[in-house]
Amino acid sequence: MKVPKKVILLLKIVLVLAFYYGLYLLSKDHFSQLADLDTSHIDIRYVPFAAALLLVFPNWLLEAVKWKISLRPGEEITLSGSIMGVLKGIPPSLFTPNRVGEAIGRPSVLHKGHRLSGALATAYCGFSQMPVMMLCGVLSCIYFSCMDVEFTHTTFLTKWWFILIGVAATAVLLLFFIFPQHAIPFVKNSEKSEGLRKRLSFFCNYSYREKFRLLGVSSARFLVYSIQNYLTILSLGINIGLLDGMMSVFMIYALMSFVPRPALAELGVRCSATVLVLKDYSADYTLPTISSIILWTINLLFPAICGAVLYFIGKKAKKVA
Repeated sequence: MKVPKKVILLLKIVLVLAFYYGLYLLSKDHFSQLADLDTSHIDIRYVPFAAALLLVFPNWLLEAVKWKISLRPGEEITLSGSIMGVLKGIPPSLFTPNRVGEAIGRPSVLHKGHRLSGALATAYCGFSQMPVMMLCGVLSCIYFSCMDVEFTHTTFLTKWWFILIGVAATAVLLLFFIFPQHAIPFVKNSEKSEGLRKRLSFFCNYSYREKFRLLGVSSARFLVYSIQNYLTILSLGINIGLLDGMMSVFMIYALMSFVPRPALAELGVRCSATVLVLKDYSADYTLPTISSIILWTINLLFPAICGAVLYFIGKKAKKVA
């Protein structure tokens, strides 16, 4: 039985409205404080702000390089094509947990027959960032533990038992990334799990050289957007040294990684994590919150707008053709 188009359209509208209502419930506590922000005393330092703004392009360029490497088993693509795919993947990622929508948006620049492999390559590309982020989070936990710094309501972050768990988790992620073939025997051989086994088999198509290149580019990109975060914090007049600042940023990303969220809700989570980590360096929550808003805007919102424009230009070109 064919479902009428009007019913499908109605269902889509209901799902979108339900999503936004759920997103509102998820984020309202984080954003309720924004109305009380006092920005009258803020004195922006333009040099670190301009430097953070200039790093937006290297940030997404490195992501495009990483995606280009990950596509090798399915399709070769130019760097300009990879940049376009990465930008097109940002808008759908805004509405999905942990940006899994990138696996829908990015492959749109590939040939139709390669879009499934493109989605799998996108997943592997994103996975390459996880061991790097986890390792840096562990390093920040060790640093603050040695400095006898404790975080309110999350004192476990500087406990050695938690650090050991982090080290073990990092090792497991790294081993799974480098040796995915060893995970296949642990997946039950049945019709229901056949899809998962095929995905794992696809991940075995990468050479060790390509895997370490992905890890290297992921490390460079993580360093770039961590420096961006630190420069944004400095631009608002929060006085924090380079080492303390970078370790604080690593901790912020470690805290964010525990919370599955759509990118639209990421701002609220980022604000909460930044306020928590930087509470000892700022008189109130105003400056950490605004630094999170600025970074989210320049690093995600503006590129998402560019991606949406590219998507609609592509749609229009197809109709003309």
